[in-house]
Amino acid sequence: MAHRAVGIVSEALAAGVQPADIAVLTRVGSALLPVQTALTEAGVAHTAPLDPSVLQRTGVRTALAYLRLGLDTDRLRRDDVLDTLNRPARKVKSAVTPLLPRGATWSLNALEQVSDQLDRTHRERFTDYLGDIRHLETAITDGADTAKCLWLVRNRIGLGEAMDALDSSRSRPEGSSHGDDLDALEQLAALQTDPADFGEWLAERLRVPGEPTGVTLSTVHRVKGMEWPHVVVFAANQGLFPHRLADDDEEERRVFHVALTRCRDAVHVVADEARPSPFVDELVPIGDAGPEAPHGPGGEHGSVGAGSTALADADADRATDIPAAPAQLDPDGQLVAAVGVDVTLTGGFTGRIATLERGQVVVRVLDDGEVVHIRLPHGSKVTVDGSSRVLAPPARGGAAGTGQTTPGGRVATPAGARLGLGDGAGDEDEPETDDVLFEELRAWRARTASDNGVPAYLVFHDRHLQLIAGRKPTTLRALAACPGVGPAKLERYGDDLLDLIAAHVEA
Repeated sequence: MAHRAVGIVSEALAAGVQPADIAVLTRVGSALLPVQTALTEAGVAHTAPLDPSVLQRTGVRTALAYLRLGLDTDRLRRDDVLDTLNRPARKVKSAVTPLLPRGATWSLNALEQVSDQLDRTHRERFTDYLGDIRHLETAITDGADTAKCLWLVRNRIGLGEAMDALDSSRSRPEGSSHGDDLDALEQLAALQTDPADFGEWLAERLRVPGEPTGVTLSTVHRVKGMEWPHVVVFAANQGLFPHRLADDDEEERRVFHVALTRCRDAVHVVADEARPSPFVDELVPIGDAGPEAPHGPGGEHGSVGAGSTALADADADRATDIPAAPAQLDPDGQLVAAVGVDVTLTGGFTGRIATLERGQVVVRVLDDGEVVHIRLPHGSKVTVDGSSRVLAPPARGGAAGTGQTTPGGRVATPAGARLGLGDGAGDEDEPETDDVLFEELRAWRARTASDNGVPAYLVFHDRHLQLIAGRKPTTLRALAACPGVGPAKLERYGDDLLDLIAAHVEA
């Protein structure tokens, strides 16, 4: 996909398009990693939104640490061992760390001697960890390329499952998930196939500074209201459109729509042919004879003319007329969504609002004798009576019990309404707190707070530790389901908590 995107950009530049007139947009930031690196390789100036700090994200850092360990088992870096020891969670870190030899590097043989000092349960877990490194070393010795090594780390060793557990605590897909980061690494493997060179090769390219007048690289969320003559929507794949963490496909479809409509002249959609987004199949190039968009080489789906997302509608009733309705503006000058209002969309297509849906309207357009339904999200720009307007929600009440929509499309909370904060579980449904474990958790919290120079309550509240001491979670996913354990705390403290709980249960 990265090579194909670079090809599209290069063709436009060769045709005389200025780099600043091109944008490459993705659903999340880490999806830009392959295309940014490929553009750097090709010598194409770009804005370079990603820098070497991306290598410190948990999934990326751990995957690269595993690669280094497998490449040189005689000089294992201390930081790499500590980064990988409990990813996936082996509940052994707290038992092993005090026994590790002094020094910045160790041999695998030296670590195997540490296992002899552990009790039976921890010895088996630590031996499994060392076995994973041996397996990776063997694969590299046998000629495994970068893609194969990363596959082993993610799937055989289990880093992917560990990152999925961390992602499970997130309620929104904003930003890049750990799974997105691993996907991006796997795509990069096609650009640098030698695992021995991969880490430094990537770091060098991320150190190349951006050029403000170069090709714009950005996520969709950062470019709302902006336009370029040429746009590439990159990585329109399953898991990104809609995002794997999203629970509202319509909202995700609107994000995809925003990406498409950032263009003025042409938009290219690049997807993995093995797993394209379902939204890609809904696209109909304006003026095309049917819903089957042509597929270009390298996973590119046929370019779509400037305008809104055209959705195939085989059941469209071409004979039905929608009575015209006058356009009404709210106090802010926005167009109030209403059935029957005639609007002109980006690209010059004129239609009439046919139906109102949550967060969007459906505009019926007659194009070359064919009826096409175009879903247009609230907030989109349309032209009405010769003037550009922003499409606002219909002027009527919102969902019951959640407030009302004001004439300007803003949400007003009813008088007396309150927002409550709770534990997310009733005391009567919770298992009884293990008082001994609770005190151990409090002692751990005190040490952690002292080490980090923060108040204890910023680590965890007593109530949340009591709930954890009652549930005794044994996996990151189960820990993530405990009240008070958000994504940041799960990533920062998850391994230590699972180690402590496991040690308590086994005692």
